[in-house]
Amino acid sequence: MTMTKTRRGKPAQSPESSNGAVLRASGVRKSYRDGDRTLEVLRGLDFELHAGEFVAIIGQSGSGKSTLLHILGALDRVTTGTVALNGRDYATLSAAQLDKVRATQIGFIYQFHHLLPEFSALENTFIPGMIQRRPTPALIARATSLLERVGLGERLGHRPVKLSGGEQQRVALARALMNDPAVVLADEPTGDLDQKTGQEVLDFVLSQTAGEGKSLVIVTHDPAIAARANRVYTLENGRLNTTKT
Repeated sequence: MTMTKTRRGKPAQSPESSNGAVLRASGVRKSYRDGDRTLEVLRGLDFELHAGEFVAIIGQSGSGKSTLLHILGALDRVTTGTVALNGRDYATLSAAQLDKVRATQIGFIYQFHHLLPEFSALENTFIPGMIQRRPTPALIARATSLLERVGLGERLGHRPVKLSGGEQQRVALARALMNDPAVVLADEPTGDLDQKTGQEVLDFVLSQTAGEGKSLVIVTHDPAIAARANRVYTLENGRLNTTKT
């Protein structure tokens, strides 16, 4: 199978915001208590993501990249500051509303695929749709289509143990797209793969998100991934600096 490298063009304008920002963080601070002291991880940073845009966030291990991604994805709360998706401030939403945002508007891809070992590739893919109580025939059709698009049409019934690392990560990508999210957040999605397989998975991530007009954030330490982004932020000392526009 031939894979085509994808590079994004100029971000599209979002109907939700005049400047195209679908996800915005302003003045975000995040701190944790460590015994008698306070550990400040994020120190008043600002971030925005436009419709159809690919943004990379780079930084050293322990700089807070994963913490920031969890905050952007409504998996963790800020200490102070605001995060808004399509103009809706997370702080104004109930727990049930935040659950719905995570389930329907945000797709997550992690370094470790977190597939359920007892289920097939097809079943792992459509689980997010089951949570939304969508009809089974529609779930199967959507999951099958996604797996075919990432080159796994002949592996639908295979459990994770029968799939290579790259194939498992492609299932994770299909799962992230299952509920048609507006934003996909990826935390070192190729970090556990060899260089060739990692490049193939990255190509799939870019082609599938760009093909559906989705916004993409990848947290990475790999400069080759960052080089393909529309914009690159560097996270250092708890703040974001733009290194590429």
